[in-house]
Amino acid sequence: MTIRDLHEMPWIGEDPVLDLANTVVVGAGPGRGDVDFLTDRELTGRWRARAADRRLAALSVEELERLRGLVRGALDATAGQRPLTDSLRTRLNALAASAPVVFRMTGDGLLEQQEQSGGADAVLARRTLVLAAGPDRLRVRRCPAPSCGMYFLARRRDQAWCSLGCGNRARSTRRQPRETEARN
Repeated sequence: MTIRDLHEMPWIGEDPVLDLANTVVVGAGPGRGDVDFLTDRELTGRWRARAADRRLAALSVEELERLRGLVRGALDATAGQRPLTDSLRTRLNALAASAPVVFRMTGDGLLEQQEQSGGADAVLARRTLVLAAGPDRLRVRRCPAPSCGMYFLARRRDQAWCSLGCGNRARSTRRQPRETEARN
């Protein structure tokens, strides 16, 4: 992950659940520490400008951090193909309960889902449950590349990295020790 990527955040703006979860870049900071967008005023502002859900982006940093903990917990379990803990599931269910949806049939006979109400936090909790337990749950991955750790939805069954850049960086990192050994 380059500094330019950190500031441009090309992975933000497609899905509100992933937008919030991906406000932490693992191992990209000084001394291989994590970069947390919500602890840096400039990065928080850039994230708010790019986030897909304007109501979510408007929440306070404290609310975003609380929600992010729930979302990342759910995505960690889902990416690891583990069930959500009872506590996490209960908290997400309770929060999502205040973001009801209704189904209606359109004039052309198709089923349509409409959100009725609920705060941004409740809507995000519902979307997190849909991602963790819905048909896309098997596509949820966490990128293992150095300086990444982003959550993503795999487009192919064998997709391991969130981007080509991460795949190249991971392969390069794996090769470096072998090349060093070969020279010695």
